[in-house]
Amino acid sequence: MFGWEILHDIKESSFRPIKWKEHRIATLRLAQAYKRIGSNKYHRIIQCGSSLTFRRYGDNSLRLNSANFCKTRLCPTCCWRRSVRTFAQASKVMEAVADKYSFLFLTLTCKNVGASDLNKQIDRMYLAYKMLCLRKRFVDSVRGWCRSFEITFNWTTKEYHPHYHVILAVDNEYFNNNLYIEQGEWSSMRKSCLNVDYTPIVDVRRLKASEGGKGREIAEVAKYAVKPTSVMADLRGIASYDEHIKEEIIQFVNEISDTTIYVLDAALAHRRLIGYGGILKQMHKQLNLTDDEDLIHVSTDGEPVEYATFEIERYRWHTGYRNYLKLEDEPLEIEAIDEIEMTAPCG
Repeated sequence: MFGWEILHDIKESSFRPIKWKEHRIATLRLAQAYKRIGSNKYHRIIQCGSSLTFRRYGDNSLRLNSANFCKTRLCPTCCWRRSVRTFAQASKVMEAVADKYSFLFLTLTCKNVGASDLNKQIDRMYLAYKMLCLRKRFVDSVRGWCRSFEITFNWTTKEYHPHYHVILAVDNEYFNNNLYIEQGEWSSMRKSCLNVDYTPIVDVRRLKASEGGKGREIAEVAKYAVKPTSVMADLRGIASYDEHIKEEIIQFVNEISDTTIYVLDAALAHRRLIGYGGILKQMHKQLNLTDDEDLIHVSTDGEPVEYATFEIERYRWHTGYRNYLKLEDEPLEIEAIDEIEMTAPCG
């Protein structure tokens, strides 16, 4: 039987609870959307993160030891784990070169587009970024970069907004010589590389020297390619409505969500969402930070060396309690929960 103990995992750097439950509920909602559009990915997503195994050390801290992640691009649980991993890696790379370089935070945008033009617009953006990196002005001034790709969705206009967040490494003397690139010049280069008849919005700023300041910009680079809230509306506010009105709202929202998920799933397929170049790429390789899909070991927190031993704790998502409950070593119980989980409602 279950040991009726709910999972409590705390982030050591902030002492805030890690939101395993919230990510799992969002993942279940996404799974139902994939089921409605007839995608076989539903079967992988519905099981994603349903089983978690942790190491509990002598200081009472937890480290994820194993999990059944689905690794699909839009999965909220997997996107969150990738985001933590990207933040940790980008932080390590920047810390390793911080004594020699300064950093800029660059946001590259383009016009919003409809679903039918999204793939072409993404292709154009990827090509434009490659062309920008080959520009003599860029090569002379920038020593390295880390860039991420993000798409937001506008529920009012039903349009998509693809854009880049980029951290640039520049010489410490960059701001005091002719290597400095004004914002207007960034916009001009961006317009030329995109080959468009409008001037795209480009935001460029110097990263603050404080760790907290840099952390915000690194977090932007590490953000989800698509936020779950961008494609799945928060329906908690309709609880007080009449049943027939709630049904109409849910149906309307689901239709938009399903279409958006179908479009984004195709648009993000086989895309490289995170990339490094120049000195930051060299340091990424030097630190042995791989590009594989390891979503288990993602945190900046290392193993607590003062404790050589640990205990294994297993948790399983319980549909009725809508939370992770601790399990004892009874394999038959795991089988029973698997059968229940396949019919889990989305929240």
